[in-house]
Amino acid sequence: MGSKGRIPPPHLRRPLPGPGLVHPDPFGPGILPPRGPFPPFDMLPPPEIMEQKIAAQHVEMQKLGSENQRLAATHGTLRQELAAAQHELQILHAQIGAITSEREKQMRSLTEKIDKMEAELKAAEPVKAELQKAHAEAQNLVLAREELMSKVHQLHQDLHRAHVDMQHLPVLMAELESLRQEYQHCRATFDYEKKFYNDHLESLQVMEKNYITMAREVEKLRAELMNTTNLDSRTVGQYGGATGNNENGASGHPVGQNAYEVGYGIHKVRNLP
Repeated sequence: MGSKGRIPPPHLRRPLPGPGLVHPDPFGPGILPPRGPFPPFDMLPPPEIMEQKIAAQHVEMQKLGSENQRLAATHGTLRQELAAAQHELQILHAQIGAITSEREKQMRSLTEKIDKMEAELKAAEPVKAELQKAHAEAQNLVLAREELMSKVHQLHQDLHRAHVDMQHLPVLMAELESLRQEYQHCRATFDYEKKFYNDHLESLQVMEKNYITMAREVEKLRAELMNTTNLDSRTVGQYGGATGNNENGASGHPVGQNAYEVGYGIHKVRNLP
């Protein structure tokens, strides 16, 4: 809106004169016309004052006329601007209706999409559960993989130690062969010693049997000797003890000593290995 079409504020507006009304106070402020049909002649103002007042009223009328023209132009401009504003308002109403319908259409589309997404989320609940289960299984597989990796590392270490041991295998095989030969030699020696011991044991058993037989015979001889000694003692008692003592002393082996030696020999024979 231009500067000509602006409406002045109410406190600056001047009242428009009505038809046939030029000024509310034609005689000027402070001068009231006399009451009655004709005022007395001596009470009228001088002609110069009347001319000044008429000139002032004429200037005021010109000002009012120009102001009326300006107000008419302003009124026309305002009517044009009002028509343009109403047209713009109609266009805005049409645009608002189109935007509202478009927004409603978009809201319906968004609502349909939200409902569809909610349905898809509800349908995806089993998939989510399966995904969580798969995630847990994947974690278990990761733990199992780590455990297997540790076992593989341990096996690599064992393999390395076995490889190192394989390098020492020829020395160990040589030592094993030496031990095997030594074992065979010890085994042959043991078999020989065992055979010799068995043969010696058999000979000892035969000797023991012979010693037992000899001991029995010695016992018999001892018994016969004791019987003979008792008989001689009786005979000496009857015919005199001197002769018997001399005979025992002449023989050089008393009867008791012979019996002790015979018994000691049998004991030694029994204790032989």
